[in-house]
Amino acid sequence: MPIPVLQAVSYQRTMVSGRTKPCLFLCEDTENGTISEYVVKLKAGLETRETGLTAELVASQLAAVLDVLTPEIAIINIDPLLAEAVSDAELARKIIESGGLNFGSNVLTGGFDTWPVGKSIPSSLFQAAVEIFAFDAMIQNPDRNMIKPNVLWKADELYIIDHEMSFSFIYAIGSLPEPWQISSLGWLTNHVFYRQLKGRTVNLDRLAGALETVAEDASNCIMSTIPQEWRGDNAAKIQNHLMQMAVHTNEFIDEVRRTLA
Repeated sequence: MPIPVLQAVSYQRTMVSGRTKPCLFLCEDTENGTISEYVVKLKAGLETRETGLTAELVASQLAAVLDVLTPEIAIINIDPLLAEAVSDAELARKIIESGGLNFGSNVLTGGFDTWPVGKSIPSSLFQAAVEIFAFDAMIQNPDRNMIKPNVLWKADELYIIDHEMSFSFIYAIGSLPEPWQISSLGWLTNHVFYRQLKGRTVNLDRLAGALETVAEDASNCIMSTIPQEWRGDNAAKIQNHLMQMAVHTNEFIDEVRRTLA
């Protein structure tokens, strides 16, 4: 699944939400000349740098494979000279230090809002919420929680955003459980949907069937999109995690059910 590489042509503004302070850029597809707005995670704005960019890229593609809604993505090439038009000295420094390839996601239009924490999940969105919870357990993403929902909502649609903290096992110290053994992930109880899903009957059959398709060919395809300048030892660890989750789909699904029982 090729990921488009777009050229950032102008800085528009800094987004008001988000720890990493992503920026809105106009970006050009140089092959056809079209220009679109993308929210760009600046490499210099991420504590995890290239690992965070890799996590965003892999998690977003995995969500697409599993039919969990997320905005369309692109790799955004930033020319450090764009900083000359930015008056904020700190932001200009970040743009300069982010020269090269960064992660971007297409702006969702048409009335999307951030999911209100504590909002009751309507029946029309219950299945999507279940699968988002399971997806975050799968990619070990503690960053969709009661403080930062990182879910965009409109009518009967839920889109997930912000995955730079995914595959958090990378940062763990000491021995780790097997990837599918999620019962040890204490942060799952802080997930934005956990409290409303706890004790409810959940159906994970569709997600399980989709996860089983993430075999070697699919994971190789996803990992092949990682730019060389982002690659490091962590890319291999992420791919091994995906492979293990696919092979042990049934064990993982059972763990999710037990977690929510």
